Formats: sequence, structure tokens, C-alpha cells
Amino acid sequence: MFHALIKKTFLNNLTKRNFASISKPPVKLNRQEISNRQKFRQINPPPSILKEIEALGLGKPRRVKTSRFATKVAIVGRKKLEHTLGKLEIPQEELELPHLSFFAGAKIPSSIPPERVPEVAFVGRSNVGKSSLINALADTTIVRTSNKPGLTRQINFYAASRIFNMIDMPGYGFAYVKEEELIQWGKLIETYITMRTTLKKIYVIIDARHGIKLADVNFLEMLDKKDVKFQIVLTKCDMVIPPDLARRYVVVKKKLNQYKNANEEPLMVSARKKAGILNLRKEILQTVEALEKARQQNKALLIDNGRKVRNSRHSNAKRKKRVSRKM
Repeated sequence: MFHALIKKTFLNNLTKRNFASISKPPVKLNRQEISNRQKFRQINPPPSILKEIEALGLGKPRRVKTSRFATKVAIVGRKKLEHTLGKLEIPQEELELPHLSFFAGAKIPSSIPPERVPEVAFVGRSNVGKSSLINALADTTIVRTSNKPGLTRQINFYAASRIFNMIDMPGYGFAYVKEEELIQWGKLIETYITMRTTLKKIYVIIDARHGIKLADVNFLEMLDKKDVKFQIVLTKCDMVIPPDLARRYVVVKKKLNQYKNANEEPLMVSARKKAGILNLRKEILQTVEALEKARQQNKALLIDNGRKVRNSRHSNAKRKKRVSRKM
């Protein structure tokens, strides 16, 4: 099923590439396209979404000017936003994921490692930013990233300190690979999704600039038919202005109503700015039932850091006393 979908997507992309080089006459504006844009602009997102975007630092940053007048304008602008939306603060729990380490890669179904601990998988269109997002979540650089679509050519398994696994799956849709390899990826992904009993949830990464495309719809329908729980994560949110990001959230949330296995609330993140990452970390830890353990470890870390700070202050005070005595 899914590998047939991969083949169809490949052929469509190939046709587009072949005709891209042919000179075209001046293109007339598409009324339907203009109508769709107008419909998008007419969406009035709820204030709570706009508040979340502003409070988390999501959305394309406004141009920063260093003049005194520009600073005053920015302060006035923020006060106006707070007057409209309320105080731009959302409590976030400071949580960290366990240390991430690569332990297996599977190019064929028979090389998929045995089931041991709960797993969460990340998937999306090629070059959507899956690998960068995993690195941001785990605060690491262990996952290879590239601007070229199709870098991830196997299912990569990363262990989070033997508590759970994070899975980086090959992207679907366009990639600079042969048709046979795309079909092989499709079979591999479908086998993993169907047979893996330890798979708790799939995080489907969607580019916030473009929203849900046809390749995403086909993949989501396949997940829904197989009764696999999934969560939409809007990424690259730092490349969309806040009002349009809020509209995109509304559109995506509305589309998710048709899927019985979807989490009805999309998440918004920026891997580059690490905005929204704390919320996604918490969601992952809840999914693999490791939230309380993470809270305990975080508390122990804070206590340990507090002791180190007190010890360093105490040693600094001793040094000052010794210096003063010598003088």
C-alpha cells in the first residue's frame, strides 16, 4: 500500500522536474489560487493561539532596529499585545531527555532490532527537518543533518538511556534517490509501523510554511487505517510570521478532526530557536511514561547544582580571607 504511494509520488515529482526546464509563456494568475490565499487570510485565529506563539517566541522575528526610537516602539507594541492577549507568559516545565546514543540502523525489515523498551518515531516529508528536531530535543548533534533531501536512508534507532528509544525514519515524498530505493523505504516503514508493538506514537513533522500536503494526507490515512497513534508537529515555525502561523495552526487542527488516531492538538516548534521544544519534550516523556522519572532526575540535578554553587562560594570566601591575612 504505502510503497505504491511512494512510487506514485516519485513519478509525479519526476514529471515536474522534466517539464521545469522547458521555457514557459507568461503564466496567468490562477483565480482558484488567489481565492485560496484570500480564504487563508480571512481566517481569524483564537487569541489563545496568538498568545502561545508570542509567549513561546515562535513566528518569524520582526526586524530589530537598534535606535532608541525603535526600542520604544517595540516596548509599546508588546504592551499593546499584552493588553489584547493578556500577559505574554506561559509556564513551561524545564525538562531534559536522557542522553541519546545510536545503536542500530535498519535498511531491510530483517535488520530491525528486537523490541525492548517503549519507542516514539519521527517521520515527515523529505527535508522537513526531522533530524534537526531530534537533535534539538535531545540537546545533541548525534543525528546527521543535511539540506539535501533523502539523507536518512534507513530507520535509525537511538537509545535514550535504556528508558525509551527515539526513531528517525526515512522521509516520504521527494528525494534525490532512485525509484527502487523509494519503494524499498515504503515497504520498510510500513513493516515497522505494522509489526512494532512497542511503538507508542509517531510524530509526523509538517513544515509550518506549507501545511499538510497530499503526501502527508496519504501517510496520515495509512496510519489511521492501521490504528497507529500520531501527533502533528509544525516545525520551522521561525520562518512564518505570527498571524500566518496561527492561521496555519487552525487549518491543520481542523483537518485532524477526520482522523480517529490523531492527537487533536498540533504542536508548534522551531528547532533553530529551540522554541516550543520544552512542550514537545514533556509530551514525549508522557507518551513513554517517563515523565515522573525525568522530574525526579531534574530535581536531583538542581539540588546537586545548588550544592556546587554553595561550595564554590564557600571556597572563594576562604581564598579572600587568606589573601587578606597575607596583606
